[in-house]
Amino acid sequence: MSLEYLVTWMMVLLRTMGIILQLPLVANRPIPAMAKVGICMCIASLLTGIVPVSEVPVTLWALFVAALGEMLLGLSLGFVARMTFAAVEMAGRIVATEVGLTATPGIGVPEPSSEPLAALLTTFAVVLFFLFGGHLMMLSALTRSFSIVHAGHPLFAPGASESMIRASANLIEIGMRIAAPFIAMNFLVVLSFSALGRVVQKLNPFIMSFSLKIVAGLTLLGSAGALIARYLYDEFNDAPLRMLELVAGG
Repeated sequence: MSLEYLVTWMMVLLRTMGIILQLPLVANRPIPAMAKVGICMCIASLLTGIVPVSEVPVTLWALFVAALGEMLLGLSLGFVARMTFAAVEMAGRIVATEVGLTATPGIGVPEPSSEPLAALLTTFAVVLFFLFGGHLMMLSALTRSFSIVHAGHPLFAPGASESMIRASANLIEIGMRIAAPFIAMNFLVVLSFSALGRVVQKLNPFIMSFSLKIVAGLTLLGSAGALIARYLYDEFNDAPLRMLELVAGG
């Protein structure tokens, strides 16, 4: 094994690790660290033989800068790829609020057990990700990035910051699109019971509408799977292109 091959393998490993670290939760549980390292080493061993060979840095400082740049580039690529799952999680929390299944707020980060709808939609997105071949498209984008920016020479595109801002804006848009039917449903239910409460003075619209919102929300959730899948299909197809927009020449 030559020194150039070893340096190339290490640079490929670092860029790959930045993406793998951004993987979403599977079955509401994080992937074990050893499993992530094993996946990164396996992908790096497969890609090193087909990517351009990297030059050996002259100094130790140059090697450190190249390794740090590869890690930052990988984290940026993984961040853009993770945006779709963050949008689904945001939509799940909005839906839980509109339906009325929000857990009591407390101190600390919300756990999946306290946000069942967000966990359900995120798991649904992960299943669709593998079903639509999103993992293969991500690997293709990763491989393509080494052709655009060689291993050991990480460079961001001039418009990389704008691409990440657009990806963040797209997160909010997709999340609101998924949650829009539930927001409209909640508005109509509250408006109807508010009008009914004006007619029937002894009627408590809040208590009466609470159970109806839950039933209508869960019914709407059961029939919205195809719509959510349609949004996610487009997002998974566009994610590799948004990833390549971050690298110089992409």
